[in-house]
Amino acid sequence: MSLHYEIRVRGRVGEHMADALGLAAEVEPVETVLRGPVTDQERLHELLGELQDYGLELVEIRRLPEL
Repeated sequence: MSLHYEIRVRGRVGEHMADALGLAAEVEPVETVLRGPVTDQERLHELLGELQDYGLELVEIRRLPEL
């Protein structure tokens, strides 16, 4: 069972990168909000590591309520 997360980063993340991460991207003026399912805590940590590797600054992360 996957949990859904919202990850907010400073800067712009294009659709190509968001697709590679398995998330949807919503670009705001100075931040990008990434949303989507994350299978487990290990995958969440991998995603955060990938964002760091891309040089993106993490602003906020939160688990979204179950539907």
